[in-house]
Amino acid sequence: MSRRAAERVARSHTGRAQAVAAAAVAGSTLAVTLPLVALIENDAPDLTASTAALQLTAGDAAQPVVSPTTGRLRSFSPVAATSASGAEPATADAESLLKAVGMAEIAQKAAAAQARAECAIDLSGLGRVKPWVSSAAKFLSCLYDEPDLIGVAGRGRVSDHPLGLALDLMTRGAEGDRIAECALRNREALGISYVIWKQRINYGSGWQRMENRGNETENHFDHVHISFERSAGSGTPDASTCG
Repeated sequence: MSRRAAERVARSHTGRAQAVAAAAVAGSTLAVTLPLVALIENDAPDLTASTAALQLTAGDAAQPVVSPTTGRLRSFSPVAATSASGAEPATADAESLLKAVGMAEIAQKAAAAQARAECAIDLSGLGRVKPWVSSAAKFLSCLYDEPDLIGVAGRGRVSDHPLGLALDLMTRGAEGDRIAECALRNREALGISYVIWKQRINYGSGWQRMENRGNETENHFDHVHISFERSAGSGTPDASTCG
């Protein structure tokens, strides 16, 4: 090799070695690309040799990497080969996350509704209604701002009120709509036989029109009437089904 060529190779090796040493001393991570021949001491380097990507980490700072006399790269410890393209990071399924958030919100609302249905309310004014009628009165009254209630009472026509198997919730308009629907959605759990509201009756299979009884009270425009079965319902009512 000529003297000029040898000087060029030496300068190249020295520059690369200084860059590597600076990174090691700084404790940083450096990715460099250089001829593989630079990793060994060889007086006749092959400048056309293939290259490799090398990574020095902070732990390499304790290892001597450059000869103080020749400026040549002596050793690497440890050195890891790196790929030009790393693995794709795992990404969460957005649809699954949205579903999880939605389910959590639904569960939270259901718990809040159930808690509202457990308010402390005085039902002594209902008289000697059946236990499941009393339970239904508490459930519906707590959910809907405790409207006035009528339980045992005399009636001029055939009625379940004298038997303790009927409940009137005094209300009007949209609130009455919600109470009637909530009662029907929990019909089996509460032991309800039918609901009367706004001159209509519902046994659980849809509303049917009733005859005109002459005034808004008899036609049930100022209260929701609920009649109950002779035995208790099938279980605990679900407040989350009620608007």
